[in-house]
Amino acid sequence: MKQLFELKDINLGGMADSRYQGIANSMANIVGLDIHSEPGAIKCNQALVKDSGTTVDGPVSKILPCTDGNTYFFGKTSGKIWKRTSGGVWSLEATASPAAGSAGILDAYEFEGYIYYSMQSRLGRVAVGAPTAWAGRDDSWATFLNTNATYHPIKEKNKILYIGDGFYIAQVEGGLFTGDALDLDSTYTVTALGESGESLAIGTIIANNVNWCRVFRWNGWAISWTVDDQVPEVGIRAFIPADNLTLFAAGTKGNVYSYDGNYGQHVKRIPGIYTSTNKAVVALNAVAHFDRRPMFGISYDSGNPCLQGVYSFGGYSNNYPNVLVLDYVISTGHTANVKILSMEASGDLLFVAWQDDNGGTTYGVDVLDLSNKATGYFETRIINTDRLNGKQIGLAVPYRELPTGTSVVVKAKNNYATSWTTLTTVVDAEHMIINVDTTDLPDSQAFEVRVELVPSSNDTPVVEGLVIAI
Repeated sequence: MKQLFELKDINLGGMADSRYQGIANSMANIVGLDIHSEPGAIKCNQALVKDSGTTVDGPVSKILPCTDGNTYFFGKTSGKIWKRTSGGVWSLEATASPAAGSAGILDAYEFEGYIYYSMQSRLGRVAVGAPTAWAGRDDSWATFLNTNATYHPIKEKNKILYIGDGFYIAQVEGGLFTGDALDLDSTYTVTALGESGESLAIGTIIANNVNWCRVFRWNGWAISWTVDDQVPEVGIRAFIPADNLTLFAAGTKGNVYSYDGNYGQHVKRIPGIYTSTNKAVVALNAVAHFDRRPMFGISYDSGNPCLQGVYSFGGYSNNYPNVLVLDYVISTGHTANVKILSMEASGDLLFVAWQDDNGGTTYGVDVLDLSNKATGYFETRIINTDRLNGKQIGLAVPYRELPTGTSVVVKAKNNYATSWTTLTTVVDAEHMIINVDTTDLPDSQAFEVRVELVPSSNDTPVVEGLVIAI
């Protein structure tokens, strides 16, 4: 007699640590699926669609929704500043030309009636809503004490605008610029700024060959920082916005930490195979808080150690665990050789700026398509049967809704095969279950199953999980 196993409640497990092992209810991969909006139901997520057309032709370091009703996008290497109106019209608004240093814009922030933007040597600013708009900007409004072409992060805290500048923290307060509001040891370079309670959290790097760094907490006015903690990573890359929780991404191997204002504590690793040539990072502004969950974009640094796209680490509410999901794949459909350069939530929309290095390098900015859903899938961890004798397996997918034009595709890998085999399915509408023909998988010692949900426009299948008979 066969044993029945029902794999469901994947919103309680999220993505597993590997194909081989994970917590209860976890899957090897969950990609493009909505597992949170209705607990117990598995649906397709909204799709990302390219919104920038041919206007954006380079990497975007920062996406800034502004109180003038427009959203601005800042060129990391070119210094170009693109504008998207609330009606979705794109244009090139300006190109920075500072008096010294690279024009590439590293970060930007709206603060007290101005937009400030940092470059290698200069801090620029422009008045929000000025009659001359960006034509009246000052690309060299202030001069940094250090010239760093990689890091000048910006963060507002307690009505002061802070900017990382090498081992200094510069600030703007009351329209006045101070280049050395805080001095760290010259060993450190400030890479990211966040917040911890009423204090500023400061992430650093020493060098790419030094496997530790520090996170500092500073109250913003004292002559020195309050406390610091050593982090065993090659640099802190980004602070991830969360509700009453401080998270940061560090290093090149997919690690996420929580920070309580005193200590950093490792909480999650993006599943993948990391080596000296397979590395991944989170860019400074490839973070957002959207749909009640912290989100961050994973970029390949070298090789492709993990799937690349927009991940979330959260749950339905405080009664549910925080779990990892790859919510959104960029509009090119690729999850390898991809960089998520920056992200930003704006109302019901999520903007994602990307670089795709498949078959040449292309750039773009995607937006959440509220009228169309994306094909999503989950993959089980490897399931072992009988190593000595092998067994014929049975599969079925219970569903709640299967709208016209939508479908569920089931695939499998038998005995560690390298590619997926698509299996024949038959819909049993009376019992609301999709039966799967597994005669193509004889004598299974170990197998994996992939369930793909295929939408039609904005309609999605709604499934409950996967039933397995061994």
